[in-house]
Amino acid sequence: MKKYWVIITVSVCMLIACSSQKKLNSNSNLQSKVNSDENQQDTKLKNAGNQKDLSFENTKWILKSIDGNEVEMLPDKPAYIIFSDDERISGFLGCNGFSGSYYLSGDILKLDNIISTQKGCFPKNPEKLFSLVLSRVDACVVIGSKLVFTQMGKEIAEFEGTNE
Repeated sequence: MKKYWVIITVSVCMLIACSSQKKLNSNSNLQSKVNSDENQQDTKLKNAGNQKDLSFENTKWILKSIDGNEVEMLPDKPAYIIFSDDERISGFLGCNGFSGSYYLSGDILKLDNIISTQKGCFPKNPEKLFSLVLSRVDACVVIGSKLVFTQMGKEIAEFEGTNE
């Protein structure tokens, strides 16, 4: 009888050890995945930091997303904004052209006196949303070839720069 208790005790200990090893391996795999994801994020940030920033002024900034949603546009008529070095802005809302003035201090951006043409527009264009973005933006940042508009610290629009 003693012999059976010894066998049972040894078997239980082995099962517990195997189970602990599986948990250890599982935790190790999870930690490896987390570390890998963190390394990828670090690499993306480093690469963004290594990119040469485009100039805020005199760059054509093509609208790519509003409130995290990709903007649908006609390929030959993208919505864009250009900041000139005399504190004037001009651009295309997706249907109508616009112009106005801006003030930039650090990353604080104020757009003012914006006027636009008033022609009828096709249904799927970013016109209304882009107009709202222009009235909401309070700051911006250029990272590499991207311009990001924010409102109270939250991203509201992203642009891709081009020197055409």
